[in-house]
Amino acid sequence: MEFIMAERRILAGFASESDDGSFVIHIVDDRDEVFEIRASRENVELMVANLQAVLGGGSGEANHAKG
Repeated sequence: MEFIMAERRILAGFASESDDGSFVIHIVDDRDEVFEIRASRENVELMVANLQAVLGGGSGEANHAKG
């Protein structure tokens, strides 16, 4: 299996909404392209915990989630 490195982009903005118990997240990059994902509440909570850990100077690498 070949691993292809994704091109890095800069976060320009994001929005989110709740829809039937899940969340829809729109991530906008520096090219004004929008990436949309649907996430469970559990995954949104893990993303928040991950970002809080990183903002506190730690690492969020242990908080990978699938679901």
